Amino acid sequence: MPQAPSVLLPNGNRVVPQHYLQFAQTLLSLREIINDIEALPLTPIFADEDEQGMYIQVGLIGRENYDRGQYSRPHKLVYGRKWRIDSNTPTSEIIQTVFLAIKKAREHEMRELLTLKDIRTEKISAPFSTHQDSPLMANNRDLLESNNIENEADISAIQQILKSIRFGEREIYLVDALIREKNIILDFRIGSAPLARQHEGDLKEFDGWEFSLLIESFNPSHFLYALMEKFIGQSDFWVAEQFSYKGFKRFSRDNSPAKIASLSIASRPYERDMDNNEFAPRFRELNYLTDAGRVPRLGQGALAQKNRDIISSVPNLLGHMPVDFFVDYEATKRIISGV
Repeated sequence: MPQAPSVLLPNGNRVVPQHYLQFAQTLLSLREIINDIEALPLTPIFADEDEQGMYIQVGLIGRENYDRGQYSRPHKLVYGRKWRIDSNTPTSEIIQTVFLAIKKAREHEMRELLTLKDIRTEKISAPFSTHQDSPLMANNRDLLESNNIENEADISAIQQILKSIRFGEREIYLVDALIREKNIILDFRIGSAPLARQHEGDLKEFDGWEFSLLIESFNPSHFLYALMEKFIGQSDFWVAEQFSYKGFKRFSRDNSPAKIASLSIASRPYERDMDNNEFAPRFRELNYLTDAGRVPRLGQGALAQKNRDIISSVPNLLGHMPVDFFVDYEATKRIISGV
């Protein structure tokens, strides 16, 4: 930004922090940033653009999760969703977007790996898969209501479920259980994969994994959701410990939160800089323009009216309103009501 002040850090380095910079990212700069990122093996990160603008997309090279045959499966390249990048996106936000994109792409796979054998048909399904038909489920919700009866202090309900579930075709064993007054601590171990899966060598981070799970009841449905969340959490942790930018593991737990906080405070001397009459007005103006550039349109129809009503329900609301929020409110209401 014009006349942006610098900051002297405790280690003696003088820098202009991110919040005093303006960005004009191009496809070239986006690709340069991503090239400095190291993530997981067999996880290419793409940067491209189309008629809507620039985007990031994660690729995963792995096996077909729904092919559970007793043979070694070929590798397959699949793609995650496109994550849009505006030209004024700070470099740090791009790095965070790549991190989130990788986690969500991996979560998609994790959800397909926890399988359940149907008692009636003895067929196998992945109930937590994102490929489940949400409109179908919403229109037939009577078929999905849980009829599980919680049995107090009865570990057998959990043991029975474990017989019908697998994670990446691996069995899950209950090692120990501690029943407390308000919750239960369960210790588990992941078993060995079938020989074909061992030959493939995928998901090594889960081989023989031992973990604990804290649950608040013996409700089988609640237990399964908690178990799925545990696997997703472990995947997220794995990504965080592998992900690096210019060799720095930005999201590793080896980084001290207290020292991150101290660095953040040192790089934000707002009280000093907002007294700078030459810089402060321009800083506020550019921040305002950045926020204004993110404002959407309400459009027309039922969703527009729904969002208008939500916004209107908060008196003295600050922030940027949708660009057409104050345009022809009564006409919109008449369109919705059919008058």
